[in-house]
Amino acid sequence: MKFDTKMINKLFFSLLPVQIMLVAVGSINGLIDGAIASNYIGASAMGMIGLYAPLQKVIECVTGVLLGGSQILCGRFLGKNQLERTRGIFSLDMVLLTVIALLFTLGGIVIPGPLAVVLGADETMREGLTAYIFGLSFGMLPQFMSAHLTAFLQIEQQQKRTYAAVAVMAVVNVSLDILFVQELGLGMLGLGLATTLSYWASFVVMFLYYLRGRATITFDRKYIDLKDTGSLVKIGAPGAVTVFCLAVRGLLLNYILMMFTGRDGVSALSALNTCGGLLFALTAGEGAATRLLSSIYIGEEDRRSLSALMKIAMTKGVGMVACFAAVVIALAEPISYIFFKDTASNVYLLTVMFFRIYPFCMPLSAIAVIMGYYHQSFGRMKVSNVLSVMDGMVGVLVSSAILAPMFGAVGVWVAHVLNGVYTTIVLFIYAWMVKGRMPRSIEDMLAIPDDFGVNEDHRLEITIRSESDVTETSARVMDFCHGLGIDPRRSYYAGLCLEEMADNVVKHGFSDGRKHTVDVRVVSKEDSLLLRMKDDCKAFDPKEKLELIDPEDITHNIGIRTVGRISKEMSYHNVLGLNVLTIEL
Repeated sequence: MKFDTKMINKLFFSLLPVQIMLVAVGSINGLIDGAIASNYIGASAMGMIGLYAPLQKVIECVTGVLLGGSQILCGRFLGKNQLERTRGIFSLDMVLLTVIALLFTLGGIVIPGPLAVVLGADETMREGLTAYIFGLSFGMLPQFMSAHLTAFLQIEQQQKRTYAAVAVMAVVNVSLDILFVQELGLGMLGLGLATTLSYWASFVVMFLYYLRGRATITFDRKYIDLKDTGSLVKIGAPGAVTVFCLAVRGLLLNYILMMFTGRDGVSALSALNTCGGLLFALTAGEGAATRLLSSIYIGEEDRRSLSALMKIAMTKGVGMVACFAAVVIALAEPISYIFFKDTASNVYLLTVMFFRIYPFCMPLSAIAVIMGYYHQSFGRMKVSNVLSVMDGMVGVLVSSAILAPMFGAVGVWVAHVLNGVYTTIVLFIYAWMVKGRMPRSIEDMLAIPDDFGVNEDHRLEITIRSESDVTETSARVMDFCHGLGIDPRRSYYAGLCLEEMADNVVKHGFSDGRKHTVDVRVVSKEDSLLLRMKDDCKAFDPKEKLELIDPEDITHNIGIRTVGRISKEMSYHNVLGLNVLTIEL
């Protein structure tokens, strides 16, 4: 019956697919555009898409601030059972997104030409890039919204809807790309318009869920507190700093490559950037899943679950990235062939080489991202920002500036691998400084404050796997309370509450033929005694059930009625597919 990590492991990997999808959404459109552009417009079109990449990073930077901040704050409030505050953050996020998206739309419509010049387009590329920016500008609102709705729909357990939205987006984009580019000859403008319409189609699929009135986290302007804007931006800033640094890095790398390798180097980098979101999706997905879950555990002050989560992410998660990197190396030539059909051309050879070198940085990048999001969730803004700047810009640019004059494009490719080494060293040094000793384990690398959470002597954590465990767990809860000097009456009530509610879950929730567990946590803190139960069975709100019980029928649901009577406060919410019941005695 001891506490195990199966539920945390299951939750992490259930979150991962949607988080990967969240990152990959924009890349799917970019990959489609890149393939269509290179095959139907010409190799120079890939260069135009590559020049647009820094602006796309700026867009991701802005949305990243709000997404990171809203995820962390919502996670903390959910961990504290504060649903109204969670809805307030969601509503504020939607308002800010709308305003910012409309400003980007206005800029793309009014000044697409000057933007093309700033992005580095020469005379041969300026007209095409201007048209591409103009076409994409009308899709800013759904692009911004879709990225955030994907994250919130996951909390609502609406993964299938997210997958459907992405599938619709891909089908619409491919169909319209072929229609606009191949059939109607609209060139780069057609590419931009097709992507815009695909974003709108995807957004509609997701938005329809909120019109059905079933969402737990909904828009409600009465819960909006504009004072939360500062916290939202401050907390979300590190992730946005990374994206902003990537935008600057992309812009400067384009200049470096143009200087030492010409258009071939820029086009090869553009091919990787086009696939970059897909290559980075697993890493970013693991980081985002870590950020959301760690925020909840930090809100609950659950030290053991937080530590278990990070060990899973840093071992199994990073291991998955390493395996994926090996696959990319093996498929370097087929991936390059998607963009450049002439296998004897210089641009094709440079691209193949890039796809063979770049994957070596992916496991190191995964460590940096996972740890960066972890520190961000803890509110360690300084180290998060340092990691963002190092990983996003400084390491690659410094190494590229040194190596490119000597080795050309290959020097830039190698610079990406060296960057991963730098960020890993920074993480190691930070943990050493905080703990005062050389880190020797993942636990040391986390640098969890000694005063975080409840002292081990004042908490009890048990996992129930069967009905036979319930009575024994109840006895252990009473013994735990007695050991802390809690009066016999409250000790008895604690065991009784656990037995009644856990027995109800096991009898009714475990009957579907699947393997389930109930994680029990008892905490004695100051003058309060808290009992928290988590299970992965079908949703069941005992508070709602209690309100429906006929007060005249004293024989109906005696267990729930008894717990409701003897508890000081009882709260319930379903988050990420888990029933979370908290009882205060």
